[in-house]
Amino acid sequence: MIHEIRGARAAIDDPEAVLRNAAAWAAGHGVEVLLADARAVVGRDHIESAVRHGERAKDQRAMATHTLAMESLLYLSGRRQIADAISVAGIRKGTTGVAVVVFGDTLAADFLEAMGWSADPTLLDAARKDLEVLGIREPERATVPRRREADLALERVALVDLEK
Repeated sequence: MIHEIRGARAAIDDPEAVLRNAAAWAAGHGVEVLLADARAVVGRDHIESAVRHGERAKDQRAMATHTLAMESLLYLSGRRQIADAISVAGIRKGTTGVAVVVFGDTLAADFLEAMGWSADPTLLDAARKDLEVLGIREPERATVPRRREADLALERVALVDLEK
């Protein structure tokens, strides 16, 4: 499936309203949209891996959720329960950096424009991310060299399949 990933600057005051607006825009364009708190994205590889795992689950008819966007959020967060995934990686009041994935043949830039958000690819960088957002604590981080810590987020994505 075609997808496009973007980082975006936003000011989320009412996450429910933002999610409703995103869903309405997506329905009007025949696509799905995933919105995640960029603080939970430990590099572009992390979100790309989560999306590809979600797409594979859909292709294999093994999704635990009803939408590709929510399935990808499960993988991104490293959690199997929807409520836990939203708690870890969902947007919330005060979110200023959003990871956006548009699933389908529509440009993510069009979505950002419709939402009044500005693109910021640096929000998807692994640098300066707190791995504890994903539940990765110091003892686990100590098992890899500092330059490879982002790999622990990829490992969490892969572990979701084992927990199914």
